[in-house]
Amino acid sequence: MPVAGILLFMVYDRRQPPDQVDFTDINIKQEVLTMKRLLSAILILVLLMGGCKNIRAGQDQRELPPPDSMKGVEFKNHLNISVAFWDIQDMAASKKEDALLNYIEQAFNVTFEPVSVSWADYKEKYQIMSVTGSLPDMFANLTISSADNNYSSSLNNLILSNSIRSLPEDLSNYPNIKDVIDKCGNIQSSGRNYVIPRISFQDKMLGSSDAAMLVRKDWMKKLGLSQPESLEEFIDLVCAFANEDPDGNGVKDTIGYNVNNRVALGKWVILGIAPECNVYNWIQRDQGYIPSFITDDFKKVVKAYRTLYERGGLDPDFYTKKSSDAVHDFASGKLGALEYKSSPSSVMELKSLWEMYQDTPFEDSVDVLHIFPADDGKYYSNSSRIFWSETLFSSGVDDEKMERLLYIYDYLLSPQGLELVKFGMEGVDYEKKNGEYHCLIETDNQSLITVLMKKYPSLALFANLAAWGGTWDDFEDNELNNLRYGEYAMELARKDILWNQKNSIQVDRPYDFLLMPKETTDYFNTQTVIDDFTRVIIGKEDPVSMWEDIVEGYYANGLKDYIDRQNEKFKDFSGK
Repeated sequence: MPVAGILLFMVYDRRQPPDQVDFTDINIKQEVLTMKRLLSAILILVLLMGGCKNIRAGQDQRELPPPDSMKGVEFKNHLNISVAFWDIQDMAASKKEDALLNYIEQAFNVTFEPVSVSWADYKEKYQIMSVTGSLPDMFANLTISSADNNYSSSLNNLILSNSIRSLPEDLSNYPNIKDVIDKCGNIQSSGRNYVIPRISFQDKMLGSSDAAMLVRKDWMKKLGLSQPESLEEFIDLVCAFANEDPDGNGVKDTIGYNVNNRVALGKWVILGIAPECNVYNWIQRDQGYIPSFITDDFKKVVKAYRTLYERGGLDPDFYTKKSSDAVHDFASGKLGALEYKSSPSSVMELKSLWEMYQDTPFEDSVDVLHIFPADDGKYYSNSSRIFWSETLFSSGVDDEKMERLLYIYDYLLSPQGLELVKFGMEGVDYEKKNGEYHCLIETDNQSLITVLMKKYPSLALFANLAAWGGTWDDFEDNELNNLRYGEYAMELARKDILWNQKNSIQVDRPYDFLLMPKETTDYFNTQTVIDDFTRVIIGKEDPVSMWEDIVEGYYANGLKDYIDRQNEKFKDFSGK
C-alpha cells in the first residue's frame, strides 16, 4: 500500500469510536490488531526516514515559486531569525500547525522566532533591548516617518550607539526593496540606508483614507440631520448626538464625537478649518519650514475645539481615554461620530467589533461623512507619505543572515509574495484563472482575511512586515475583495475614496523636510503640543489667548533657535 494510503487509512480508523467496531470473530479481531501494529510500525519507519518531515496535519504542501531575483540562489545553511512586530502574539504563542509559516521557512531554510511588541510599549522595549544588546535580527519601528520630532531622532540614536547596521549599498539582487527605497526619496542617515520603509500608499490619493469620519446614519435619520456642509453644521450634528437622545432610551448616555487616538485629534475635522494643520506637523512658508501649530490658522482650530467641548459635541472624557476606547464606544452604540480611517481593512475591523456588541446590522447603522468645505469654499483631503514605519536590522546580524533577511523581504514585496499574504496558498485557498482570483475555501459569512488569519496566525507578521498594502487593487469592486473585507466595508471605502478623488484637493506637505530626522526636544514634540492643546480645550479662559501664551512659552524655551537649526540642517541633508 502506498504511504499516502497508509496515512489515510490510519487517520480514518482512529476517528472511529471503539464501541462502533463489531469484532464477531476473534481471529478477525486479532488480524485487525496485527495489521494496525504493522501499519503503525511502517508509519514510524517512514517518519524516522524523514519521508513526512514536510507534512503538516490537514495542510497541502506546495513548492514556493521564487521571484525572478531568486532564481539560482541557494540557501545552504539553516538560520534562526528573530523578528519583532506589533501584536504577533498569536503567532508567537500558537501551537497550531501553520502551513504558510512552514511554507516560507522551508523556502528560505530558516526558523522564525517571533517577538511580539504592543503599540503601547514597543519604544520602551526596543530601548531596553538596545541597551542590553538583545535587539531582534529585524524589528518594526517608527522613526523617520513619524510626525514626532523625538521619534524621528531615535534612528540617529540607534546608529550612534551601534545598535543597528546599514543595508548593503548594492541592492541589485533585491529589486523590489530597491524600488521601494527609490520611491521614498532621501531616507539616508549618515550617508547610508538603515531602514526599509513600510509602504502604505502607492498612490498619494489613497492617503486620504487615513482621515475619515464614520457616523451613525440611523441616528442622523432619527434626528432629521443631513451631511454637514460647514464646521457649524458639523458641530450641530455631533452636539445633537450627545444631547438629543438619538438612541431613544430616555437616558443621556450618548457621546457626540471622538477620535480613536488623541494624537490624531482633528485629522479629519481640521481639514475643514485649517487644512495644513491637521497633523500638527511642519509646513512650508517663505521664511522656511515652521511647525503648523504656531500659525494664525491654528488659532481657529483651538477656538473650534473649545466650542465642541463646551457644547458637549466632543466626548467630555476624550483626554482620559486610552487609544481604541473610542472605537469600542462606537461599536457598542455609545458614540455617534468616530474620527477614524476609511480603508477597506479599517472598516472591516470596525464592523467585526460592531458585531461583537450589536444585533443591528452594521450596514443599517453606519455611514461615512464627506469632508465639509474650508473657509475658502474648497474641500481638502488628507495626504500621507507613501510609507509609515520602517524595518531596522540589529548590528548583530552578519552578512550571511542579512542576505537571507533581504531575500525574504524582497519575496514578500514580489507579486508572488503579495498573492501569498493576501489570498493564502494557491490551489488550497484560491485559484487564479484568466487573471482573476477565486476563493476556494468556505468563509461562513466572515471576511476572508479573518478566516485566513485564523488558519495561518503567521499572517499577523507576513501580511504586514514588508508593506501595509495600500494600492488601488484593494479598493476595486470585485469578488475577492468583497470576500476579503465584506461587501459593505468595500462599499464605504470606495464611496469615501472616490468622492475624495473627484471633489477634494489634497493637502500639500513638504515630505523632503519631514523625512529628515529632527533634534530631540522636550518642548516642541507632537505629544507635548497635543497635551497643551488638550489643556486649552478643557480650560476656562479665552482659548486663543491661552494658546498664544503657550506658543510664547515655546519661544521662551528656544523655539526660534530650534526652527533655525532644523532649517539649516535640512540644507545639508538635502544637499547630500
